[in-house]
Amino acid sequence: MDISMRARLSRENSMGWMIQRLARRLDDAMNARLAEHGLTLQQFAILMTVIEHGRMTQAEIGRLFAMPAYAISRAIDGLEADGLLVRDAHPSSRRAHQIHATEKALDMAPAMFAIVKAVNADLTQGLGDKEAGELRRLLATVVETAAI
Repeated sequence: MDISMRARLSRENSMGWMIQRLARRLDDAMNARLAEHGLTLQQFAILMTVIEHGRMTQAEIGRLFAMPAYAISRAIDGLEADGLLVRDAHPSSRRAHQIHATEKALDMAPAMFAIVKAVNADLTQGLGDKEAGELRRLLATVVETAAI
């Protein structure tokens, strides 16, 4: 087998390559649907995290996403300017703020859930319900147990 054929087979059999292609397509689909609500994927992720966990500091959010503080701050600034998040003084730290979702964000949440559901449906449209459930289970296992 020549080197170009081996390279092609290596790429085609690479789970990383498939996951990267799929992740790019998922990001594009999410960004397109979120743009209708004036959100980026990064802002969406932070907003949903704050809705899920309640009051959080910027540092706590940053640790969850392994993102630099300036990127988290910039995303929060945009969400705050749009009236979706609020920074309040932290009760025990002068340097920290507690970030929480506004009523506007909570009212918007069902539309965000619908976007996730629709993108997931598009992703698995070629699978039956049983296969889609198995894919979800396998992905969760890989995310939890991957040694990389």
